[in-house]
Amino acid sequence: MIEYVLIDQIQEAFDQFNRGQKYLYSTLTTTIKDNQTNDEYLIRLFNELHDHVDLFEQMNEQFLDFLQFQIDWTKQSKAVLDAFSHFQITVISSNIKHAERYLSFLFTLFTKPENSIHDFAHDTLQSLMFIVPLASTLLCTIAEQYFPFMTKDKHIQVVYVQNLLRSLNYLPIERLKFFEIVLTKLLRMDVHASRQDILQTEKRRVENEMVFTLEQSDDRMKHDQADKLDWLMFILFEYITNVSHKDGEFQYEQTELLFKDFLNIFNKFLSPTHDSSHVQFLIFYICSFHRDFSDEFINNCWKTFVSPSISMTFRQAAIYYLCSFIARANYIKIKSVLTITHSMVDWLHMYMSTTETNTCRTNPKRHLPFYAIFQAVLYIFVYRHREIARLSNGIERVFQWRLNHIMSSELNPLKFCLPTITLRFAQLARNYQIAFCYSIIETNRRYSLPEVFSFDNYSSTVPSQILHAYFPFDPYILKRSSIFIQPIYNEYQDESEDFNSSDTNENEDIF
Repeated sequence: MIEYVLIDQIQEAFDQFNRGQKYLYSTLTTTIKDNQTNDEYLIRLFNELHDHVDLFEQMNEQFLDFLQFQIDWTKQSKAVLDAFSHFQITVISSNIKHAERYLSFLFTLFTKPENSIHDFAHDTLQSLMFIVPLASTLLCTIAEQYFPFMTKDKHIQVVYVQNLLRSLNYLPIERLKFFEIVLTKLLRMDVHASRQDILQTEKRRVENEMVFTLEQSDDRMKHDQADKLDWLMFILFEYITNVSHKDGEFQYEQTELLFKDFLNIFNKFLSPTHDSSHVQFLIFYICSFHRDFSDEFINNCWKTFVSPSISMTFRQAAIYYLCSFIARANYIKIKSVLTITHSMVDWLHMYMSTTETNTCRTNPKRHLPFYAIFQAVLYIFVYRHREIARLSNGIERVFQWRLNHIMSSELNPLKFCLPTITLRFAQLARNYQIAFCYSIIETNRRYSLPEVFSFDNYSSTVPSQILHAYFPFDPYILKRSSIFIQPIYNEYQDESEDFNSSDTNENEDIF
């Protein structure tokens, strides 16, 4: 026979505990733990507590903590979970101060591997938000607080993010904030797992596996952080796909709202973050669904760049994103590429006509926006020249950019571009007869002094005036999630027929 705990006994245990006498309270908690596999016992207990929530009005909060964290909820039946949920929501309804405790409990359940406990957590969270709307003010803080640290196991990370995304089905108003939380965590992981480290780790893995030729390769990344990031990116790509398409039909309005959320996050977090390699491909992917989205992203980057009130760092980041996006997104039509690039060239000519260019020799940093735009124009042409050449008037339109006039100006922009980009463009320009660069390049070589830069015990010698650039849409190297990017991505094509081998051996990894 099980001796059920009566409410009078519970109240007496609480009273003694609050007077410093803990024996009866300890007996109570021990009895509950011993009976936590007995559904009838727990249901009766929670029903008794539900009818006496006044016990928790001012004190006895330690007992609520005990119930939440000392009972193994993953092993409880649905009837027990429902009784407990009913009791907790009633407690919160009587006093909102208990909301934070219970929400914290629910978000810890988001990391558990059992799907049944996820169903309970979501059902309870949805009911709580409906009955006690004020509790929603705590959601984002708690969601961020309980987000697993990046050193945690991959499966814990994946399950937590999946549950956050699932909660958006009934918490749509929290989507932007939840995405900010998720993407900032992924950004930290992305920057921590540098492209160079990932490639070196994967290269060692391939070399080790060459011995086992019969072993079938899988989609796992050898680099631990990259593997976690790969799984999480896959989940987010899937979420975007599911929102944008229902039963095979594109949902423009829903996707537009999602795109605007991502654009806000891009401006707030992605654009200011240097050296991320993968997270930015989420907006690259969603832009592929409709031209309106890619046009708005391009306009957003351009407006950021031309705004004099924005810091130089953000303006340069905007132009790097713009040129990398136009070069790599194969869904951007070539006529649009020409129109956008023509606007950039017009800006260069206007800059030259309205700016005192003789300050270049004394203070070239003053003209960083000009050099960034010029390099962007060359970079775009290197990637899209084949498509431009296929147009009946494509090369003619490029000739009208009057690039010779820009390159031969006192600003001497070729001097400040990455040598790899300069050489690629120089040979293309000679082939298409749109500009002549070699005499300027040779002059710059003779008069450029190298400078040694060191970082993390590595040093390299480059011309001191070179514009240090970042191309955020360089190749996507995560294996599992790359299936979303490959069909819409413009890979660099071998230019052996256009370039001499002596020129193409240097810095090939940029392309």
